[in-house]
Amino acid sequence: MSQDITVKVPATSANIGSGFDALGLALSLYNEVSFRKTDEGGLSLVVEGLGQGKITTDFERNLVGQAMLRAALVNDTTLPENGVITLFNRIPLARGLGSSSAAVVGGLLLGNELTGRGMDENQILHEATLMEGHPDNAAPALLGGLCVSVTDEKKKVSVQTFALDEGLSFITVSPDKEVRTADARAVLPQTIDYHAAVFNVAHVAFLVGAFIGKRYDLLRTGLQDKLHMPYRLPLIPGGAEALAAAEKAGAVGATVSGSGSTLIAFAVKGEEQIAQAMKDVFKSVGLASVHHILKVCNDGAQIVREDKR
Repeated sequence: MSQDITVKVPATSANIGSGFDALGLALSLYNEVSFRKTDEGGLSLVVEGLGQGKITTDFERNLVGQAMLRAALVNDTTLPENGVITLFNRIPLARGLGSSSAAVVGGLLLGNELTGRGMDENQILHEATLMEGHPDNAAPALLGGLCVSVTDEKKKVSVQTFALDEGLSFITVSPDKEVRTADARAVLPQTIDYHAAVFNVAHVAFLVGAFIGKRYDLLRTGLQDKLHMPYRLPLIPGGAEALAAAEKAGAVGATVSGSGSTLIAFAVKGEEQIAQAMKDVFKSVGLASVHHILKVCNDGAQIVREDKR
């Protein structure tokens, strides 16, 4: 009897307006990473779903493979000699929905399962943050819910996680336009105005309070940002107009997801109309787009073991 292992990891939306590099949210759209033991053939990697034919299947160059190897190194052992790792991707690539964090968290969890489970949750988050560079996507991918993360000078991550109400919907619209994280970082100023910093401190506190208190009518105010949105939004053709269209169609707020190009709107009703209004704007500037109507994922990444005879 052998045992197949599947790790299911949610998409994430980082920043959420005023929570630049601090807030992240897990969403009900999932990538899966599975392992099936074989008798021979070494370790091979198969990509299905989004990115098939584009994402490398070279184990040591693939992000999932690299995370699995890192888990084995931390656990001071080796991965199984033979097996097939299958990636089934539903999260859009390079669109600000945490596809790289899903790969890193999925690989670390799977690697940990295969090498003795030596890492606890805190260690997995630490390793994921080191690989990602920051925890705003890694934390919700692993832990679920709304995550508020801080990192100290020694790279130690502290996270507060809040389960959100499923009455709130998250509409993501991803245009056919990549915004590389490096480019999105490059447009940010080296220094910020003191008043802009005070503005964001107030608004992110207000935003977290609105989520926790289920005061969704206050989300639009809390989302306002002066640290990154004014610089990143112009990288997305039609982005500002699409956000305005979402609110006009009934969204209680809308912003850029991560570094883009995906936009995320928040709603308690009329989700399809909101999505269509945003897609119409992108269509008007010559961009096709895909949308998802999602709920919060409060559970985070999940491991499923299935016995095979």
